[in-house]
Amino acid sequence: MKKFKLTSASNGKVFRNGLYSTAILAVAIVLAVLVNLLVQALPSKYTEFDLSEAKMYTLGDSSKALVDSLEQDVTIYYLCETGSEDAIITKLLDHYAEESSHLKWEQKDPVIYPNFAAQYGVQNAAAGSLILVSGENSTVIDAADLYEYDYSDYYTTGSATVTFGGEKQITSAIYKLTAAEQIHAYYTTNHGEQAPTSSLTEALEAQNIELQPLDLLTSTIPEDCDLLIISDPSSDFASDDGLVDEISQLQSYLENGGKVLLTTSVYNETPNLDAVMAQFGLARETGFVVEGDAGHALYGYPYSLFPDYGTTAESTALNGMNQNTHVMLSVAQGIAITETENVTAEALLNTSDSAYSKQDLSENSTTAKADGDLDGPFTLAAWARNEDTGAEVIWIGCPNVDNEQVYQSIPGNLTFLQGCAASLVGQDLLIDTKALEAAPITVPASTTTALGLIFVFVLPALVLVVGAVVVLLRRRK
Repeated sequence: MKKFKLTSASNGKVFRNGLYSTAILAVAIVLAVLVNLLVQALPSKYTEFDLSEAKMYTLGDSSKALVDSLEQDVTIYYLCETGSEDAIITKLLDHYAEESSHLKWEQKDPVIYPNFAAQYGVQNAAAGSLILVSGENSTVIDAADLYEYDYSDYYTTGSATVTFGGEKQITSAIYKLTAAEQIHAYYTTNHGEQAPTSSLTEALEAQNIELQPLDLLTSTIPEDCDLLIISDPSSDFASDDGLVDEISQLQSYLENGGKVLLTTSVYNETPNLDAVMAQFGLARETGFVVEGDAGHALYGYPYSLFPDYGTTAESTALNGMNQNTHVMLSVAQGIAITETENVTAEALLNTSDSAYSKQDLSENSTTAKADGDLDGPFTLAAWARNEDTGAEVIWIGCPNVDNEQVYQSIPGNLTFLQGCAASLVGQDLLIDTKALEAAPITVPASTTTALGLIFVFVLPALVLVVGAVVVLLRRRK
């Protein structure tokens, strides 16, 4: 057997190759560490991607716009024991802080700082609560308000639905904290009006609009009334021939620059109210509107309309709204806009050209077009402003646009009403009141089987084949 003796030249070559490999490995490790440090130094909005369907970990456009426009400092204190943090909350607070140098957040451990919350007038604050501070003003968001629990299906499914409402709570709190003053809105009573739903009340509260009832039989329109809401009155407002002249109050309010949001029903006649709206160039079309275009109505219900958003130049009612979402108006009535001196008016919602207005309102009437029915298109919601007084009105020819059941499937109704109210009081930012639910990721069985085969058999086999090829090639050299 021959014995091979390694020469010093061979030893040197092996040493150089080993040194070269070691240097390459060291450089690679250093580069990996530097890249990792660089990535960690970047804001998370550039390095993390929200793949959740509900965008649980992404700030909404309204939240970004609000925080970006901050001109005063806001600090959010997260009351939570170290090690018990809610990752969803901390990640959300990080996103808020990244949007503006005027906002920051700190965690305060109640065990270490037991009296911290007391200095802001908060007694027995629950763990997980948030305290927002701006200057001398502060507000508290209770931990229980950050998540919403729906037990409506508990007895059938044995579980509750949990939605995350943290962003809407925080954004609303920031808006209220930094707003100049609270806005007062009143809704009329004693004419068979529909009281505002809890969802609409909550949406207006998020806009810093306080909502209160108003009975014009026992009081006058308050001086601090920034917005008057008249929701589907079944009886008319009294004029000078009644016990109380409600119409004169309304006229006086508008002459002083008042703002009115009105919804009406085709089945309830209100000539006195209509006369007030006529001063703004607005009037009812006769009959109720039926859609002839299936793409503009709920399937099987041509009187439940999906109108198009108008193109506005003066009104801000549609600003900030997602116009890809539907607004549904059922048994709606058209509103005619007539050019009027010193008045600017615009359509907010319009039907298609295929719509028509049914003139027969009897119970035996069908939705089929008949002789005498008026041809569309129709305006279903209109805005108008008196350029002399500054008074503004929005008239929606539908009685049930504010409806909790409708909101479940058509959230655009709520957003539309919220936008109308916000625009009338001079606000140009809509606070998103939507709570988010983390929908589970569902993988089809076929996809699960395919992925299992790939990771259990295909990839390991591929690694073995590649390894065998590399070994054979080395042996041939």
